[in-house]
Amino acid sequence: MAKEDILNALADAVVEGDDDIAEEFAQKALDEEVDAYEAIVDGLAKGMKIISDMYERGEAFVPSLLLAADAMYAGMDILTPYINADTSAEPKNVIIGTVEGDVHDIGKNLVKTMMTAAGFNMIDLGCDVPLDKFAEVAKENKATGISMSTLMTTTMGGMETVIEQLQEEGIRDSLVVMVGGAPISEDFANSVGADGTALDASTAVETMTSLASALPADSWSDSSIAESKMKYKEVLAQKGTREEIDIGSITAEKIIEEHDTVIPKFNETITKKERFVAAFQDKKVDRLPVAPLVCGLSRKFVPCSYADYTTNAEKFADSVAAGTKYFHIDNFVGLTDLCIAAKDFGAEVRFPEEDTPAATGHLEDYESMEVPEIKEGTRGYNLVQGNKLATEKTREQNALNTALFEGPMVALTQIMGATRVLSDLKTNPDVVLKALDQTTEYCKELAKMMFEEAQPDNLCLVTLWTNNVILGADEYMKTEGKILKDVFAPLYKEYDMPMVIHNCADAPHWDLINEWGTDYYSYTYYPDEADKGSKDHKYLIENYGKDVMFGGEVSPILFLNNSPEGLEKIRNDTIALQESVLTTLKENGMQSKYVISTGCEVPPKGPCDSITAQTYTVAEKGPEIYKNIIG
Repeated sequence: MAKEDILNALADAVVEGDDDIAEEFAQKALDEEVDAYEAIVDGLAKGMKIISDMYERGEAFVPSLLLAADAMYAGMDILTPYINADTSAEPKNVIIGTVEGDVHDIGKNLVKTMMTAAGFNMIDLGCDVPLDKFAEVAKENKATGISMSTLMTTTMGGMETVIEQLQEEGIRDSLVVMVGGAPISEDFANSVGADGTALDASTAVETMTSLASALPADSWSDSSIAESKMKYKEVLAQKGTREEIDIGSITAEKIIEEHDTVIPKFNETITKKERFVAAFQDKKVDRLPVAPLVCGLSRKFVPCSYADYTTNAEKFADSVAAGTKYFHIDNFVGLTDLCIAAKDFGAEVRFPEEDTPAATGHLEDYESMEVPEIKEGTRGYNLVQGNKLATEKTREQNALNTALFEGPMVALTQIMGATRVLSDLKTNPDVVLKALDQTTEYCKELAKMMFEEAQPDNLCLVTLWTNNVILGADEYMKTEGKILKDVFAPLYKEYDMPMVIHNCADAPHWDLINEWGTDYYSYTYYPDEADKGSKDHKYLIENYGKDVMFGGEVSPILFLNNSPEGLEKIRNDTIALQESVLTTLKENGMQSKYVISTGCEVPPKGPCDSITAQTYTVAEKGPEIYKNIIG
């Protein structure tokens, strides 16, 4: 068989995601004495480049990329041992992993695959990686680079910790450090001392290649390490002093102390509940409602640990009440974590004292899934009881409590692992759909208990996979989309409750919103992803605002900076956002149907005064802004 035909067959096998064919032609390449390195580069890697380009053009989605990666690795397992020594000398080792507290691995796996195809030797630490593991493995392998990812705002701080550990070890300047994930911006990367970030896997390869080429040849020499230790000694000493300070507790105490003198100055004429309900109906209000997602951070007013907040109904309710009061928000959204269903289904979940729980051990097979009864002792029951208490406490303040629970697809990916579920959607969809029926049964029962026992003012269902870079619209509507339309939309109508959806995806399928009669949509806006479908309030109000109330424009990362300059920026940005939203509403014949909110949860280890910089600004300046624009 001609070499060209073998190389094309290897590329085609990767594009089709066919492990067996990839293995067959990898062996045939060896049998026909095709150079192993050439077979990888001009066969397998070429196929990966083809499917990656299709992905960038919106012609392929994540499940196809995951299967393509599997096929590429299957072929590489056969070919790699036969690579000639001269082509494999001095491998460029790159350590990759998702930081501690986060079990999402799809983006990380895609970056790993593309970097492997580009010739890097990827050492994959997996997800929920202990922070000190990155430096340890980097030293062992004299790494060219480290690539860290996260999807959760609550775990982003771990990236800075890793970089500080590299500085302590004297190896920070020996390698390239890249950070990535949906909430990671270039500004954040710079602020934690990373060398770069990238918007997608292909760009990540280009960035790593460029940065790695600038490393000095002796970057791992003893003298370089000693010099680096001295360089960062003073910087680390200053940071060490700051790390001992619990900025959340200190700022919470200050807010509590000043609360009774500050809040009365706002002279508000209607209650929080009246304001939110009126805005939901697009009636005239005194100002726009404000409701940043300050779920776990609110525990600093109680105070209690994150573990107590997420597992103790009373502590959760106390945190909701305190956050509503001291942050002065109109509607509290009660996210604890996204592992509730996973724990009740039997997956292993880690509960650190001060970080978000994470599903660390998935079930081995779908057949082992059994729908659990939601009863005392389960996490689902605790969530219901917590929201029952929280609703009672927020109503005492004439405010609203919005309970939150995982949708069936989020639940399944936590139980079995997102990469596995999305891959199986392509190869064994019937098994995934059957499992989705089981998580749907659990989620439906949880929703009914919320409606009947907890009786929150709203119930928010969390989705994630209605995302135009993960699943196509048709694929999504065959899975969770169909369930939302056929099961949950009718359920919400049965209990006469508005359909509330939270989606922290960067580029949702916006046109699907109306498929399940969404009344309120909590979204995330990533300006860097605008060309891929991330949309701002102007687009959303103009195209969907008559039917749907939106909230989520504000990046939660902004609240990490409570320096005088950072607080002033938050205040100015908050004023500008209100002006823009109200102008857009007026231009579209509306007057109040929008909420000033964050698209994801504000990191629960952050400061509290950065939140009041926004919420107090809305309360203080909002009425005047509203009157000037709406009248």
